[in-house]
Amino acid sequence: MILMWLGSFVLMMFGLTESQKHAAAFFAKLQKSFFEKGFETTTAKIFVRALDVVVLEASPQKSLYSGLALYNLRILNLRASNLIMCLNTLGAWWVLILGLLFLSFNGFFLLGICALGLIGVWQAPKAKLLLKWIFAVGVFLVGGETMLRNSSVVQTVLGQSDLAFFLADGRFGAVIGILLASVVISFIVQVEFWSLALALSLLLTNTISFNGALALVAGERVGRMILFWWRSRGLNQDCRRIGWQLSTVSIAGVLIGFLIAGEARSYFDFGFGSDLSAFQDKSLQFVLLFGVILFVQFFAQMIWGHFGSLAKVDELQDAKYFPPKWGEFELLSPTAMSWAKEKVHKRLSEIRYHLQGLGTLKEGQVPEHIQARLKLEEQQLSLLDQSLKV
Repeated sequence: MILMWLGSFVLMMFGLTESQKHAAAFFAKLQKSFFEKGFETTTAKIFVRALDVVVLEASPQKSLYSGLALYNLRILNLRASNLIMCLNTLGAWWVLILGLLFLSFNGFFLLGICALGLIGVWQAPKAKLLLKWIFAVGVFLVGGETMLRNSSVVQTVLGQSDLAFFLADGRFGAVIGILLASVVISFIVQVEFWSLALALSLLLTNTISFNGALALVAGERVGRMILFWWRSRGLNQDCRRIGWQLSTVSIAGVLIGFLIAGEARSYFDFGFGSDLSAFQDKSLQFVLLFGVILFVQFFAQMIWGHFGSLAKVDELQDAKYFPPKWGEFELLSPTAMSWAKEKVHKRLSEIRYHLQGLGTLKEGQVPEHIQARLKLEEQQLSLLDQSLKV
């Protein structure tokens, strides 16, 4: 029976992830046009461009890594890249909407709308993409409803065990334990916002305390930023600096936001009952408090971004680019990388031209370390060029 509950959870996560992808794909052309218009203008225009890109991507994780990747490839300057990374939290708007729709809208109704596509009513590409987006939302809602119906299985498995009391305990020690566990799980589960789906399902069945549910989502945000720092360690000097500074500030913002959300809970007390409306109120309260955590994280990132964009950049950087695995793990925005592909290919062609020119020079005219640097950069860009073509 526990497999039925896990199956519902996977269905819910599948709908969440696919809805994010289809949302970004739906706005892909508009998003690409903002890239093509350029960022090298006034600060206000850079901010608007970055805001448009982040919001239309609908994925904080992809905006975060794409901003660093574009700077790492020397396609965007420091200000534009930092703004995309600092604004990344605003990409959670779509996930927050999904959380608000949870138990407030019937998923089967949305799946019924998608049946129109099966009989060929809408043939336009945009219409088909919109239907896929609606379908993914319906899958998320149906998965959540099914998960709640099977929640008695979890309660039966937990029973009167120590784990059951630990999850239901809203005191400081238990909450910190849940937060740390969520951080560790985030290292393993690469699906973005898995904690939101799990927290909603456990919270609405009174399996976990409210503070524990907030700790779940806060722990994932902390875990994501630790992973961001870890993955940026192999890049050039300036990207390494951005990685650890932004991660540190962002983690501090999440933890402060978590404490503020715990204190602010009393302002969102709806007085829960036992009917469906009480479930909806509880879900609404949780999503609002999760929004508080995200807002404080965003505020901390923007403070860092103001000073980080003013940092002096060393022109001589190591030729260390992000690995192709970033694309394999779906950490990068397809639209941003599609736009960057031509620029990467152009830079690769320039480096190969310089390498060919080295063969016509006399031995010793170009220092060995410069030759080795060009060859290393050519190897890394070749790998990236191939991965971006896939």
